[in-house]
Amino acid sequence: MSISEQYNGETAVDQRSASSFRDPNSHVIVDGAVTRVFEPRAAALAQEFLASSACKRLVERGDLEEPLTSSTDSTGRLTLTHTEIPEWNYPWEWTWSMLRDAALLHIEMLQLIAEDGWTMSDATSFNVVFTNGRPVFIDHGSFVRRGDNEPWWAYTQFCEHFLYPLMVSAHTGAQLAPQLRGGFGQVSLNDAYGLLKTHIIKRGVAKYVILPYQAANRSDMSVDQVSESTAAMSTDIYRNILAAMHKCLTKLEAPGGVSTWSGYADRSHYTDSALAEKGDYVEKVVADTKPNVVLDMGANDGHFSAIAAKHADRVVAADGDPLVVDRLYVSNKTKNILPLVQDATNPSPSMGWRSAERTGFFERIQPDLVLSLAVFHHVVFTGNVPVSQLGVWMSEVGSDFLVEFVHREDEKVQHLLQRKTNPETFDYSLDSFLSATAPYFTLIEKQTLSSGTRSMLHLGRLGRLRTT
Repeated sequence: MSISEQYNGETAVDQRSASSFRDPNSHVIVDGAVTRVFEPRAAALAQEFLASSACKRLVERGDLEEPLTSSTDSTGRLTLTHTEIPEWNYPWEWTWSMLRDAALLHIEMLQLIAEDGWTMSDATSFNVVFTNGRPVFIDHGSFVRRGDNEPWWAYTQFCEHFLYPLMVSAHTGAQLAPQLRGGFGQVSLNDAYGLLKTHIIKRGVAKYVILPYQAANRSDMSVDQVSESTAAMSTDIYRNILAAMHKCLTKLEAPGGVSTWSGYADRSHYTDSALAEKGDYVEKVVADTKPNVVLDMGANDGHFSAIAAKHADRVVAADGDPLVVDRLYVSNKTKNILPLVQDATNPSPSMGWRSAERTGFFERIQPDLVLSLAVFHHVVFTGNVPVSQLGVWMSEVGSDFLVEFVHREDEKVQHLLQRKTNPETFDYSLDSFLSATAPYFTLIEKQTLSSGTRSMLHLGRLGRLRTT
C-alpha cells in the first residue's frame, strides 16, 4: 500500500516533514525516503509539468532532480519519491557567491520554463539546496501555468530572499549569516531601504529598492501593490524583467576586503616538513577509517578537506569566516566537498515554527569523522570556552575526531595569551584536553609534529559514556 493510500488525516500530519506545512496542495514526508504527496486538486497540474519538455530540460541541465517513482492512488493523490539529499543546508550557511548562484538558478529556470508557458508560484530560497558542488531546485510543487498578461507573483519574495540580501552585503560589506538567520532567510524592502538609502548610486539600489520604497510610502498601497509582482505584463515584458534581474545579479560584486582568516592559508607558521607531516597524517587516518562523511571544522581554504575528499564519500568544509569559505566555494572543483559558513561556537540552531521548521546544524550534519585542526585553541582563548567543556561538546557531535592540538608554548597560543589580562587562569594544556575527552573518547593514536609544539590526536568515540 502506498503512502498516499495510507493517508488518513491525523496520521498524515504526524508523518509530514516539520518544514512541510505551508503549501495546501502538497507536502513532503521524510521517513527513510523522501516522498512528496500532491492533493487531488493539484495532481493533474503536477503530472502535466512532469511530462512537459520544460521539466525534461531542467532535469537534463541538473537544475531539478527527476523523481525516482511516480504513482496515483484511488483518491487521485499523486505520490513522487525522491533521492534524499545528504547534508541539507540553509541560506544562512551559504556564502555570498552561493546565494547568488542560487538566485541565478531560480531566474534561469524561470526563463527556460517561460518558453512553454510555465512559471513558479513562489521564490523562497528554501526551495534550493547545495549538493554535488552546485545549487539544485527541490520543490516540484512550485511549477504552475502562467496566464496571459499575468504578473510575476513571486517578485517580492524573490527580492527578499535573494536580491536584497545580496545587495546589502555587496554594497555595505555586511555579512549574510546575521541578516538571514535574523530574518529567517530574508531581508524586507523596509530593511533594505534603511541599509541602502545612502548607497543610491550603486548597482540596482535606485531601481529595486529606493523607487519601490518611495512609491509605497507615497500612497495607501502596500509594497506588493507597487512592485512588479502585481503589474499585468505581457510575455515579452515578463521576459525582459527576468533578463534585467539576471543582469543585475551577474553584475553585482561579492564583498571583498581582508578578514580574520583570509591570510591564514599561506601557513607560514608551519615548516614545509611539518605541513607535509600533518597532511600525510590526515590522509592516513581518513584512508584507514574510510568515513562516509567528514566534517572539516575550521576548514579555511579547504586544503585538508581536499585531502579527506580523496578517501571519504563526502566532506563538509565549514568555517566561521564567510570570506575564506566563499573563496573555497568559487575555487572548489571537487563535487564531494560542500563549503558552508559555520562557527563551532555558534552553530545554526533549530528555527522557525515550533523551533523545528529548520533544524540545527548538527541535527542535519552527522559526520563519521570530524577534523578539528588547530581549532580548539581559538575556541578556548577567543571563544572563552573552558577546556573542560570540549569533551562534552565533542561527544554531543557523536563522531570520531582527528584533532591537531596546539600546545601552550606554540607561538600562536602565546600570541593569543598576550591579549589576555589573566593568562594564568586558563587551564589549557594537552593533559587537560585529554582529561576532558577521556570520559567520551579513547586515544587511538598520537603523533607529535616535528615542530614539537603540535600533536595530532586520533580520538575514537566510545560506544557509551563513562562516568567518572
